[in-house]
Amino acid sequence: MQFTYVVKGKDGQVQNGVIEAVNEGVASKQLHEQGLFVLEIKKLGSNLPGGIHKSISIPFIGGKVSLKDRIIFTQQLAMMIKAGLPLMDAFGALQEQTENSNFAQIISEVSADVKGGKPMSESLEKYPKVFSKLYVAMVRSGEKSGKLDENLERLSDQLQKDYELISKIKAALTYPVVVIVALFAIVIVMLIFVVPQMKAIFSDIGAELPIITKIVLGTSDVILKYWYIFIAIILVIVIGLRLWTRTDSGKMSWDKFKLRIPLIGPLIKKIYMARFNRTMGSLVASGLPMLDIIDTVGEVVNNQVYQDAFKRIGKDIENGIQLSESLKKQHIFPPMIYHLVAVGEKSGKLDYVLLSMANFFDKEVETQTSNLSTLIEPILIVIIGAGVGLVVASVIMPIYSLVNVM
Repeated sequence: MQFTYVVKGKDGQVQNGVIEAVNEGVASKQLHEQGLFVLEIKKLGSNLPGGIHKSISIPFIGGKVSLKDRIIFTQQLAMMIKAGLPLMDAFGALQEQTENSNFAQIISEVSADVKGGKPMSESLEKYPKVFSKLYVAMVRSGEKSGKLDENLERLSDQLQKDYELISKIKAALTYPVVVIVALFAIVIVMLIFVVPQMKAIFSDIGAELPIITKIVLGTSDVILKYWYIFIAIILVIVIGLRLWTRTDSGKMSWDKFKLRIPLIGPLIKKIYMARFNRTMGSLVASGLPMLDIIDTVGEVVNNQVYQDAFKRIGKDIENGIQLSESLKKQHIFPPMIYHLVAVGEKSGKLDYVLLSMANFFDKEVETQTSNLSTLIEPILIVIIGAGVGLVVASVIMPIYSLVNVM
């Protein structure tokens, strides 16, 4: 951020200019350190770190704290602490500048807790939907080691990587989803508006209709007469699936199914491996105990198959088994993982090895997501051709038969 200032020097002369700092408090402190007395200081503009701009908030809509909001908060809090700004002043500045009113209220409450003597990590823990278990664990480790700014920087990098990963996956899946929705909409429009008109024409002709035309006409009739039943069935299926996936057996079955989906399953596995390695590498570097690390990693990898594996790994470590050996026993980790973890354990550079593997899997995910549209495109073309072609053929075939008869 840039600030315009008016100051008085040691010689009594009034000066003005522009200074760059993370907030007004830091700017004022920098001017004081130069032996200047600040008369006035105002914000000129803002330049958020990492190339991330604050999201536009719409009054009365939302209230959710986005990943962008958390990245900006974490980056700037780390910068302020490193610059020597007191924690309470940093919270005050962050609360003032955030455009998300819900997040500003949370920051205010965290600030009040810290002012009352609570550790920051304990206060953040009250908001699990905003600050994950990983976030709280890294802050707590930073408080204990006296390296809160370093841990916040690591956390910021982790969140930034997650943001980039989510953006790439969304970009890769947007095209097929849009095409499928468009195809569904086209077919429905034809069945509701086009086919009924053709039905009247065919009735007047009185000719024998092909079986495919009878099927399409019948489908159109059913949709027009019983559309509310179709909507009810879809709602029941959606709600039923959501309730089922919240049960232990349902979640396990659904998570297993996701890993077996052609094209998507291998990508999901690589995403989990990227998250596992990056999270574990960051926590090892922050000095957290291994059992706490395993517990936190299980929460980050949101899949019951992997979470059960991490519970078994935690028990193995309690019994004195090395991490690499326990990973090898689970059969869901690529051989590269436990071989390189063994190297990291022997060399004492486990955090470096884990973060290097995270970068490797990030590149694998990037390559696979960029190729996903190319791989899915031929399948979508076949589906589109079959869907639209079926409806068009059902309309054209009777007309063609009538022309031949005439």
